[in-house]
Amino acid sequence: MSSSSDLTPILKDWLWQSGRFGARTLSGHDGRLLIQVRLELGIIQMEADGRPDGNASGGFGSVLDRVRSQLEGTAVIAALGGACVDPDDASDLVGELLLFRQRAMACAVLELWPRVRRDALHNISILELLCGRGGDNAERARYESWRANEIKMQTRAEVAVAMLSGRKSEAGTAIDHGLDALKKSFARAGAPQEFEQSIEAQYLRGLRESLTLKLPSSQRIEIERRMLAAIRGENFELAAILRDELRQMGPAL
Repeated sequence: MSSSSDLTPILKDWLWQSGRFGARTLSGHDGRLLIQVRLELGIIQMEADGRPDGNASGGFGSVLDRVRSQLEGTAVIAALGGACVDPDDASDLVGELLLFRQRAMACAVLELWPRVRRDALHNISILELLCGRGGDNAERARYESWRANEIKMQTRAEVAVAMLSGRKSEAGTAIDHGLDALKKSFARAGAPQEFEQSIEAQYLRGLRESLTLKLPSSQRIEIERRMLAAIRGENFELAAILRDELRQMGPAL
């Protein structure tokens, strides 16, 4: 390969910073929006729309679209009450879910909230299919347990969109709906007792408190300390929540 393939100039232009989720947007050669994430050993690039890797799946825009089409076209569905997802297709769906989850996290850091919601809903649709038609009961329960993270991401995005538009009441409603969806998901997964103490439920409750609780400025230092600790622990979603709390408090006195 020629020296033009060397990524060193690009990596030097965007240095990796420990404890920070580095993400940025850029335009491709044809003007389409791209998302890049800086890793310690390189950079990954994703499409902002469609599949993050830009690959079609059997002529469809996504694995989800392809598998849905295959199931709908199965002649025995009516007789069997619904065809099951092929194990290979299930593996492809899980792979696609992980790609969309990675992009959703990058979009959250970049505050591209409509795209975060879009990707979370895509993954919820994947899990809905796998939970309904994928594998045995144990596998379906495992897929259901993954839904909590996607509900959290969807709710976080809906809250952000509502708050940016000044619709605080809608933000609160979105959190209530998210908590209700979480509770039902834990019940379907056979673990209703885990809902109250789940990370996702605590996250959404903390988000609701940040909407209603007016913190005195004396607590700014504590929030900043928690945000830095979250960054050091690579809990970038919590760090983003705490950052938003600081912004809502206004400038420091």
